[in-house]
Amino acid sequence: MTPATTRRAIDSGWTFRQFGQDDWLPAQVPGSNFTDLWRAKLIEDPYFGDVEPRLEWIERADWEYRCTFDVTADELAGDGAALVFDGLDTLCDVRLNDAALLSADNMFRTYRIDVRDRLRIGANELALHFRSPVRYGEARRAADGFCYPAENDKTVARASVHVRKAPYHFGWDWGPKYITAGVWRPVWLDVVRRGRIVDLQYRIDALDDAQAVVTFDVELDGSGTVEIACDVAGVAPVRVAAGAGKATARVVIAAPRRWWPNGLGDPFLYRFTATLSDDAGVIDRATTRVGLRTIRVRNEPDAIGECFEIEVNGRRTFMKGANYIPSDSFLERVTPGRYRQLFRDAVDANMNMLRVWGGGTYESDLFHDLADEHGILIWQDFMFSCTLYPFDPAFLANVAEEARQQIRRLRRHPSLALWCGNNEVALGVAHWNWPTTFAYPDGLFDRLVAGNRDLFERVLRDLVADHDPDRFYMASSPIGFWNDPADDVRGDSHYWGVWHGEEPLDAYAKRIPRFMSEYGFQSYPDIASVERFTDPADRVVGSDVLALHQKHPRGDAIIGRFLREHYGQPRDFAAFCTLSQLTQADGLRIAFEAHRRAMPYCMGSLYWQFNDCFPAISWSSIDYYGRWKALHYQAARSFAPLILSAEAVADGFDIHIISDRVDTVDAELLLEVIDYDGVATWRWQAPVTITGNHAAVFARVPAAAASDAKLLIGRVVSDGQELARYVRMLADPVNCRLPDPALHAWVEDGAVVVRAERFARAVRIVVDAGHGNLADNYFDLLPGEERHVPLRHGLLPADAPVSVSSMVDWIEPA
Repeated sequence: MTPATTRRAIDSGWTFRQFGQDDWLPAQVPGSNFTDLWRAKLIEDPYFGDVEPRLEWIERADWEYRCTFDVTADELAGDGAALVFDGLDTLCDVRLNDAALLSADNMFRTYRIDVRDRLRIGANELALHFRSPVRYGEARRAADGFCYPAENDKTVARASVHVRKAPYHFGWDWGPKYITAGVWRPVWLDVVRRGRIVDLQYRIDALDDAQAVVTFDVELDGSGTVEIACDVAGVAPVRVAAGAGKATARVVIAAPRRWWPNGLGDPFLYRFTATLSDDAGVIDRATTRVGLRTIRVRNEPDAIGECFEIEVNGRRTFMKGANYIPSDSFLERVTPGRYRQLFRDAVDANMNMLRVWGGGTYESDLFHDLADEHGILIWQDFMFSCTLYPFDPAFLANVAEEARQQIRRLRRHPSLALWCGNNEVALGVAHWNWPTTFAYPDGLFDRLVAGNRDLFERVLRDLVADHDPDRFYMASSPIGFWNDPADDVRGDSHYWGVWHGEEPLDAYAKRIPRFMSEYGFQSYPDIASVERFTDPADRVVGSDVLALHQKHPRGDAIIGRFLREHYGQPRDFAAFCTLSQLTQADGLRIAFEAHRRAMPYCMGSLYWQFNDCFPAISWSSIDYYGRWKALHYQAARSFAPLILSAEAVADGFDIHIISDRVDTVDAELLLEVIDYDGVATWRWQAPVTITGNHAAVFARVPAAAASDAKLLIGRVVSDGQELARYVRMLADPVNCRLPDPALHAWVEDGAVVVRAERFARAVRIVVDAGHGNLADNYFDLLPGEERHVPLRHGLLPADAPVSVSSMVDWIEPA
């Protein structure tokens, strides 16, 4: 039966214009002024070439949007009607039928306005006036008499701190300054007849192998009877009377199936529907999915310092993943298909966690639904990053409502692991020399710090305690500072010594914290991606165009120095792109393995960064166009459930086996040292028993065996199946003279087959981008080895063109 209460989108017939101009042009809602201008061919592709500076005028203008929508007599005959704005970006005055309706000032809030008495039968007009956040920020800066320390904000006034808008829109060291305006999430007309379900939440009161007890809290406008029903057979529906605006129902699930993160089991979800009805029929329905699991974040003193680890269903779980930034500078361009691909990419790389970083935006319901479905835990920052913020009563009230709405929206998701108040604000206060850099007068900095501590240590903490009391809250990340090794023993860390500090790559093996929540190294996108946003003349490191897509001031210099020290001189620009990716992957491989070897002292490794918001030279492992860089393939190998790792020690190499598996494995460990033609100079083999959720040393390769050798090879084999492989060059590639591996590649049975006669370092297979990413790439191939490499998803046609190359093809001969 169709519910009496209805909702429909107001998503057609929109037009827009720059304030002060005459002509109205077609607009898309959800959307933004940039994409509407682009669609109207009034601006160039914002992502191509050197367009960015020529679009700065957009951020200083005001913009108007309007539409006309019809309302029927039946809709007006209801008990109530409301306009719901899920996302207005950002400073927006709304008028309905030429009467003031709303002044919005927060991109992250939903605004619901009762309009029953303002609507009329037939045509109704919505008019929205978006004010420039840059000019607003300039006015606030002038009134304050000082500038907030938002060093990533590329506006002169650091406008981002004054406007509750995605901070990255104002520029970052991996993204452009595109300060958008528009209706970025849907607008709805809700017609209420006899009542509605305002909110549907649940809590797990008990969970064991025998049964789960789940309590549903239904917030209502109106009264009647609420039925809670499940889509899984054997779970009996429950009916309760609703009164005083709420209903509470207790559901018992026998022999419950638990929700597990990726790699540990099935992320099983029960679907429950709440139906509000009365004698006249169904009034309203709401659905939610329930994942039965327990999550505990342990951040407490221990014998070493202060642990930071996550237990899921009572199991200590090593977190493997990355930091996620918004997938586009223009958020409306992130389609459901892109979101689905994002989570496939995370699962395919053996990840179990993404950190939604605090300089972006609170992600969509679909994003979090997909996290639930794929078993990807979410570390959720509130949207504050790398600066101090105002703390006047109006700002705090605005932020408090933002946080209240977001907590209540996201708390139902089993994938939500923790809340974090901000990114690097406490770090900046302690270590970034803001009082001197910004010349704060005596006492001002202390007042700013005190106000921000109140925001993050009281306001947000109390809101989480009130609305999501079972989840962990931390005020700021990181807890430890990378410039102080003593901090490695406590909490989470952001280690930037290798990049910002320009320490050598092997420093990753020495600086191991309790939980690494940020670290990374930059690389260029694939040459095929670079070709999509440049002209041929621009494809030179340091060109004016590429400089606009490299947002870090020392980025190219750091990439170039490390690349040449590690590999040598690239043959050409395309080789530079590829070798930059290998340098990035090699460095983070050191970190991945060091973190996992240190389990349970270290219980998490989240690298920076998963993705890009525009075509950039950045820290990402997947470029803007969806191509996996070498790093993402390396992450898939290094985050595999069972891996081998060799750790250099004084008298050789310790061989570690690390297992995240739930079972114990009996296997053979095979080690050998070989030359580039496959001739072995040392071999060792022994049976091993590998305990699940454990890391240990199983063997040592003596220094004498490796002294004049070329390659260290390790394998874990069980019942004829190779469970893990390890290949290590025993000298830096720049110091090695590799022979031509004589690579051959062809398509067979929908996969690429590649063969090497001699050792091939970092075999790179190229197929047409339309086929998607390969199951593996940039891998080492042993002498005489033949390997079948399918696509991640799908089959290659037999006539698909394939090319293959390796390290020797990209480096100038010495």
